Amino acid sequence: METRREAIGKIGAGVALMVSGGPSVLAEPDKAPVAGPYGFKYFVGIVGNPSAPEIEWSDAELTKIKELGVNMLQLSIAWGGKPANEVINLEDMDADQKSKFAWRTKQAKKFGFRTMAQFGAPRMLNFSPVRPACIMDPGVREKYTKMLGDFLNEFPDTSDIMLYTFDQQAWLCSEYGPCPRCSGIPLHERLSGFLNYLKDGMVKHRADVRLWWKPWELTKGQTQMVLENVDAANFGLVLNPSTSNEVYPFNDRSFKSDLGVKRLVRMALDRNIPVMGEFDHTLYKGLYLIADYFPRMVYENLQGWKEMEGVVGIKEYYGFAPSQFSVNAAMLKACMRSPTATLDQLLKEVAAPYGEKAAPLMIQAWDYVARGVEAFPWDTTYLIGPMGLDRSQDGSHGWDPVTIPNGTWDTPIWKSNRRANFMLTQDHKADPWLFEDAGLRLEDAAVLHFQAVEYFDKAIATGGPKSDDIKMQRDFVFNTGRAVRGKSLHFLETLAAQSARLVAWDEAQLKKVLQRLDGLLEKDVRNQSAAAVVSEKLASFRKDPMGWLNTNLNPRTYESICTIDWSKYVPYQS
Repeated sequence: METRREAIGKIGAGVALMVSGGPSVLAEPDKAPVAGPYGFKYFVGIVGNPSAPEIEWSDAELTKIKELGVNMLQLSIAWGGKPANEVINLEDMDADQKSKFAWRTKQAKKFGFRTMAQFGAPRMLNFSPVRPACIMDPGVREKYTKMLGDFLNEFPDTSDIMLYTFDQQAWLCSEYGPCPRCSGIPLHERLSGFLNYLKDGMVKHRADVRLWWKPWELTKGQTQMVLENVDAANFGLVLNPSTSNEVYPFNDRSFKSDLGVKRLVRMALDRNIPVMGEFDHTLYKGLYLIADYFPRMVYENLQGWKEMEGVVGIKEYYGFAPSQFSVNAAMLKACMRSPTATLDQLLKEVAAPYGEKAAPLMIQAWDYVARGVEAFPWDTTYLIGPMGLDRSQDGSHGWDPVTIPNGTWDTPIWKSNRRANFMLTQDHKADPWLFEDAGLRLEDAAVLHFQAVEYFDKAIATGGPKSDDIKMQRDFVFNTGRAVRGKSLHFLETLAAQSARLVAWDEAQLKKVLQRLDGLLEKDVRNQSAAAVVSEKLASFRKDPMGWLNTNLNPRTYESICTIDWSKYVPYQS
């Protein structure tokens, strides 16, 4: 009886062989030594991060990163915005970048790190409108095979290469688009052949090199089919906690309980394809009003990947800035040093430098911070900054009706699986209950942050060591709570104002709603420390509620969102 892989192999074999030039030998099982960092064979780290890109690969910095347990370094930050002009595509490897890579590989070798280069390929021909470099074009395949080979020859100490085939200025043709080569041919058939072609070319230059692939922007189904069709030799898979998604803390759908992740890891294991799982130990430190004061979540992220058979490595997603290490980095180091220790034991170790009296209070504070991070409505929208986490937010807000910005892109996963992660993935009007849900959950997150502040204050009062550090944590968490509460109030005040207009004809009902709105405005005044604008809003509301409702939080204007959808008008490719 024909197996599923045999059947699927027949479907894609023609395209895969046409692109790759022929099959390669199946890899031997990757036997990860349990003596590695936290039981993993690989722990990949990035020197610096997009919020702190000017980190030198100095002896002092690499020493601190090695102390975390990292044994493999990514050679560039490789972020879309190219902070500090960091490399994201092979085309970026000019003379200055080659000099930088030469220094970094030398430093990595000095400290005993393996190295991994990360690129997006193939780089798109045009960004707006998007015009992909077609992977079915023989010239494109030959170009990238040569560029990868040249890179390996010039930097022989580079251990492996990781590729994004979407994002990182890379893009792929749609089988439903205008490309005459790709029209009608499923993306997974074309992509598995392209990956085989590149990998086989790399192996000709270095027999031991591995091509790690990140299935960014592909659907779960497409990723599954690539795993079925790609040659397993010298190939590896890199996954986010929620498959091909940003590293937001979707703990309820991550790792073993995320059926998409679970299936992909199992498929890779069946084919002897090693998997690396990504995690962010800070949640974009420096970018949002989130700082690394939730060590429990670091432990849980590591444990989640560790418990999945077939995951041989972990990769820190955002990067390490040694000068900014805090308690999350301390937890990471403690985990690597004592991989069998319990969470309670590790937390006590991380808290010990704060003094005997303050330590248990710090553990309580950090747990409330973690709860606050978990309570944030991550699944409302991809664009979390305007939801109260932008660093410029201080609890104040405007007096137009609140809006929820949403993001969507013309990629396979945004048109399919990411709808399961984010409630808003299209430009459309949403039900008031969605806005209420966001407002209530934002307040929950704020309350938890303020509860953390109470424990930080108690820890400061003990008079123990590191009081300045405790105060810094306390102030940051307080500011986060204030910003998130301010956003919550904008949501709930908008809804209460409209409710008042709906029941204006019923005096008893109106009184109840106005009392609720009054309470929200009073809370807003306290949250903004009686700032002049919000104080005046409360005073004018109490003076003339119906007049206030006519000029504040009132959706009176006709809303229109209109722009040309250039993605529908991509020039024909000859």
